[in-house]
Amino acid sequence: MDLDARTLHTLDWAAVLGRLSQHARTPRGATAALRLPLPQDRAEVIAAHDAVREAILLDGEGDAAPVGGVVDVGPSAEAAGQGRVLDPPELVDLGRSLVAMEALRHWAAERRERCPRLNELAEPIRLDAELIRRLDESFDERGELSEETYPELGELRRSIRGLHDRVRSTLDNLVRGDTLAGVLQDRYITQRGDRYVLPIKAEAKRAGIGIVHDTSGSGETVFIEPAEIVELNNKIRELEGQLLREIARILRALSSLVGRFAGPILTALDATTAIDLVHARMKLGQELRGHLPIVGREGVIALKEARHPVLQLRGVAVVPNDLRLDPDRPGLVLSGPNTGGKTVALKTLGLAALLCRAAVPIPAQEGSRCDVFPDVIADIGDLQTVEGDLSTFSGHILVLKEVLRRARPGALVLLDEVAVGTDPTQGAALARAVLEEVVDRGARVGVTTHYTDLKAFASSDPRFRSGAVQLENGRPTYKVRADAVGTSHAFSTARRLGLDPTLIDRAEALMSEEARMVGGLLDRLEGQRAEVDRLERTLRHREEQVAQKEQDLAERWERIRGKSDELARKEATRTLERLREAEEQARALIAALQRDPNLRLAGRSLQSLKDLRDQAAAAPPPLVVPREEPAPQTLSVGDRVRVRSLGGAIGRVTDTPKKGQVEVEVGKLKSRVALSELIALDAAGRERPVAEAKAEPKAEPRPEPSRAPVGRASTGDESVAGIRMASNTCDLRGKRVDEALEEVGSFLDRMVAQGQSSAYLLHGHGTGAIKKALREWLPRAPHVAAWRPANEGEGGDAFTVVRL
Repeated sequence: MDLDARTLHTLDWAAVLGRLSQHARTPRGATAALRLPLPQDRAEVIAAHDAVREAILLDGEGDAAPVGGVVDVGPSAEAAGQGRVLDPPELVDLGRSLVAMEALRHWAAERRERCPRLNELAEPIRLDAELIRRLDESFDERGELSEETYPELGELRRSIRGLHDRVRSTLDNLVRGDTLAGVLQDRYITQRGDRYVLPIKAEAKRAGIGIVHDTSGSGETVFIEPAEIVELNNKIRELEGQLLREIARILRALSSLVGRFAGPILTALDATTAIDLVHARMKLGQELRGHLPIVGREGVIALKEARHPVLQLRGVAVVPNDLRLDPDRPGLVLSGPNTGGKTVALKTLGLAALLCRAAVPIPAQEGSRCDVFPDVIADIGDLQTVEGDLSTFSGHILVLKEVLRRARPGALVLLDEVAVGTDPTQGAALARAVLEEVVDRGARVGVTTHYTDLKAFASSDPRFRSGAVQLENGRPTYKVRADAVGTSHAFSTARRLGLDPTLIDRAEALMSEEARMVGGLLDRLEGQRAEVDRLERTLRHREEQVAQKEQDLAERWERIRGKSDELARKEATRTLERLREAEEQARALIAALQRDPNLRLAGRSLQSLKDLRDQAAAAPPPLVVPREEPAPQTLSVGDRVRVRSLGGAIGRVTDTPKKGQVEVEVGKLKSRVALSELIALDAAGRERPVAEAKAEPKAEPRPEPSRAPVGRASTGDESVAGIRMASNTCDLRGKRVDEALEEVGSFLDRMVAQGQSSAYLLHGHGTGAIKKALREWLPRAPHVAAWRPANEGEGGDAFTVVRL
């Protein structure tokens, strides 16, 4: 019995290889995929996985290996090595394939730092440069020997074409002329035996016109080569012979050169095929939505949400399952109803082990693990035969003998309906003995069963893990529940499939009281578990719905904020345009007064300026959408902060805040920094404003009515203003904080130099970062006597007014 072949057959491994072959891009790769080897050495498997990982990386960048231009030139190279002269199409294919393989080697070499394994696979591609050049130059784009490379061929071909033209011209004259008008059967030119002839009436064949080469079927027409072209035809034959001899000489020389390098060509083809198979594995893994597993040494297979690969390739909606075998619990016993998914789960384990060795990503979640199992044995299906005189039970016994012979560390044994086909009590006992022996020898084993005794054994033995496939509302869920025992549901399945209900009732009555009690308990337990599963699914679904709604609301809020910012920008732009217009009109009025300083004109100008002021005051305030600002953080010793004045460097608080300052350590430097220069960082690294230190209570000073208050803090004094125009407004929107502060400093310097007494700073609303930093900086800025937020008539809080 060839158990290895039976294993691959029962696991549908041929279907996997067939799809792998379809993803190959070379004929040789497609053939090799159908007989893909399954390495048993872990190092070899790891190396193959590394190559596929590199291919996945490059494919994500749109940089797949260039193997598509290589055809299977192996037979041609071998034939040339044995002395055969190759045909032009074979040599053309060889030349193009050698160029493509050399390009593949250079491609891999350029990526050797990032993709060392692919470069290692391409290293054997070592082709003779002279051979590549000779083949490339020898043929033109039509696949014919190049007249540029072989000028003697061009001379012969031109001479032959010239002679053909002379022959056709001579025959045209004979056909159109009067010389043969009376004997021509028809007026056309044809060929017989590669020689030009004319159709002549049979009765004129002895008229000495020329040489007869053929006769029509009716005998009424003879095909004669006129005497006028006999020498020309002879010359054509002679030159064509020279041409054929020259072509044969060139082809022999090229074939001999190919034969000298047949070995390196075949080696390069093998290397190209290996890289093509890496690409095919990667593409098959993408089709399976798979991941390369972790590969350890302890004989662990731990699959997360694994799917049966062949069913997935067929387009079946596969229910994912978690499956596990490990040294602590090397056995898995699956139970539950027929058609419930037990065998699918068993095959999934086997196919995962084979895919791991084949370096094809497994259809399971990332983080799954599958160690190398050099020996995979699967007994799935019936071995009953008539010719071999095997009953179902006898066939399974033969398999169990082979399983026990090969059971050792590194073996994965999968048995569907173990020891079935005999008395259930004896079959369960035999199955238990076999399972105990298999795990004692270090193998991993997964089985399916309906035997109650075997299910009880698996639930009590710590070396085994139980798994149950279940029904829900009378139908299979195909979900494997870990650490659970499933019932066979024979009666419910029979009812579902339409068996006579009275027969089913009679069968239930024939069961012993104890069996009915146990069965009822298991059914109720399974029903409760199914209800728990349903509730869990419902809860997960609702959580996903809530999360999706929260995401939708967040996206809608961001869109609203974006629209409000856009509206604010547009409104600020319109306000600036109105101010520019007002400024131009004010300049025109001033110029008119300067030309004609009379009271009447001054009165009209004053009224015009008042109208302009009223228009500016009537501008609607920009739309502001309230933003959720993080709560200020009171600093404590050990808190992390970002120091604005040190370029945003991150430090740690080493003392309690005092008088609006705190000691901060940045690297090895300690210094006292104003709280306004700090941004607090919470445990998650998010930025939060720093809470101002509470001021110590002071005695209120006595007022000095004779003095006017002077200061550089924010004030509501409306005198800190002038007419807002483009020339005295600095637009800071869209800038970073440091850029904005630098530009404001230069702007205020220019305002003072021009003799201006006030200025406007347009920072908008945005995140509020520029406005906050600007208003913290202004009290310390040179030239600034006072500042305040702009009122509604001046553009609102999107502007700050500065008195110089």
